[in-house]
Amino acid sequence: TIGLRQIFGPACFSVWPCPLSLGVRPIVTTNFSSMLKTDLPISEIEQQLLESLTTHRRLVLAAPTGSGKSTQVPQMLLDSGLLRDGQVTVLQPRRLPTRMLAAWVARMRGVKLGGEVGYQMRLDNVSSAATRICYLTEGVLLRRMLADPDLTGVSALVFDEFHERHLFGDITLARARQIQATTRPDLFILVMSATLDVAAVQNYLQPCALLSSEGRAYPVTVEYLAKTARDVAVWELAVRELQGLLRAHPQGDALVFMPGAYEITRTVRAARDAFGPQFLIFPLHGELPAAEQDAAIARYDRRKIIVATNVAETSLTIDGVRLVIDSGLARSPRYDPYRGINTLLIEKISRAAADQRAGRAGRTAPGHCLRLWTAHEQNARPPQELPEVKRLDHAEVILTLKAGGINDLTTFQWLEAPDPRALKRAETLLAD
Repeated sequence: TIGLRQIFGPACFSVWPCPLSLGVRPIVTTNFSSMLKTDLPISEIEQQLLESLTTHRRLVLAAPTGSGKSTQVPQMLLDSGLLRDGQVTVLQPRRLPTRMLAAWVARMRGVKLGGEVGYQMRLDNVSSAATRICYLTEGVLLRRMLADPDLTGVSALVFDEFHERHLFGDITLARARQIQATTRPDLFILVMSATLDVAAVQNYLQPCALLSSEGRAYPVTVEYLAKTARDVAVWELAVRELQGLLRAHPQGDALVFMPGAYEITRTVRAARDAFGPQFLIFPLHGELPAAEQDAAIARYDRRKIIVATNVAETSLTIDGVRLVIDSGLARSPRYDPYRGINTLLIEKISRAAADQRAGRAGRTAPGHCLRLWTAHEQNARPPQELPEVKRLDHAEVILTLKAGGINDLTTFQWLEAPDPRALKRAETLLAD
């Protein structure tokens, strides 16, 4: 028990059942030195990647989920000497992967987190002057650009999972492009994604190289409901379908996607009532303490069920998952014109996001995904998520840009320009 507390922290023992009390011990890998040169698909294009960056300074990398881009590319840049004495800063759109990726890379390299490898997000800075690989959330980098417009000490900016198209990610890329074109021509810019419209980003960054990695995903069988489920809560539907799925597939862990913490809590309770101690059941979302997040992705000698938000959709690899139940829903930030503020609304995910979720079942072996909607409903879903620049209020980001000396927003080089009416509304609000 003391050993598990050191790994996961005391919080997971006070909130969720202790795995040890169920007769289950986590399987902890300790020999990370052997993983430094892993046989990941991204390693096949390492030389091309380094040569392209050396020549163009700008690169768009299209690599599927599971290729190793989030953990391996920063190490490639550091180990090649391309950074010289500088740092590679890796932009992550979500807080949970920011911390977990940094911890994973630190263990792979056999270093203490906060030393050579670190991370920084709002109210949580685990980095130092010695940090050479630093994972950051987008807002943190934008504020660093305001404090230090030349990005002193940063040799490369890596924009990971850029397909999520967060507003701060778009603005940060635009500022990085400005900085490189003026005071920092030596700065490397690398944009990475699995489902990105690479042509649009490549045109925006011209002159810019383009590379792709094929990946090695296992086949995933996708199944839909025969008819739309009505008058049933999504967590009840998920647990009911999960029971049949686990009986039909006696191997592998299960990952259930829910839109938010409330739905996750209801699903976890329903699953525990349905399965009892037969399975380990964990929640996973960004508001959980770090210890409970770590407990959810650890490996055990018993099958487990993880109920997660879309934080598990990209970046994070959860070993052992071969079954996915997808609610098809997510909480998305959107401007509410009736209240005049940004708010979180439960919405149907796009086809691209659904494919990302299904791919979670095929990371280590052939898998199966059950979508809690019909095949006919799938065709009606949008192909991609709408970028935040098209659906959020811009007041906060405009204030940030003006604080950085950008007063004329009409000439700002947006990746995708917002509606002029949205800009005017935001500026009016700020003036008021």
